[in-house]
Amino acid sequence: MNIAKDFVDFMVAQGLGAFGESIFIGNMPASTPNTCWSVIPSGGRPLIPNSTGERVKAYTLEVRYRSNNAEDVYDTLQAFEELVNSNSCTQLANFDTIDLEALVFPTDEDLDSEDRTIGLVQVTLTTYK
Repeated sequence: MNIAKDFVDFMVAQGLGAFGESIFIGNMPASTPNTCWSVIPSGGRPLIPNSTGERVKAYTLEVRYRSNNAEDVYDTLQAFEELVNSNSCTQLANFDTIDLEALVFPTDEDLDSEDRTIGLVQVTLTTYK
C-alpha cells in the first residue's frame, strides 16, 4: 500500500493527468512536459492508537504543479485546493480515509532551471487502519 500512488490514482480519476506522463511521484523529471504535477510524500504521524490495535494516522503530501505560465500555476492550484477541500471525503483505494484537506493554500515555490513556475499545495490525509 502506497499512499502517494493511491493519491495519484485519485488525481488521474479527476482528469488531472496520467501517471508517468504528466503526474509523477517524487520530483518532476526535467524532460517532462512543461505542464505537470508531482506528489511527494513528506511524512506524517499516528494520531490515535486504539486499544484494539487500530490507528488513526495523518499523512502529509506535497503536491506541486509546474507550468510556463505563473497565472496558470496559481489558477490550477487554487482549483485543486477547492477540489481537495470539497464537502465530500474522498476515499482512496487502499486506505479508509477519514479526512482529506489542503493545509497550505497555493504558494509560489520558485522557477526551475528552465524558468518554469512551480507552485505547491500541501495536503493532509487522515486514515483509519
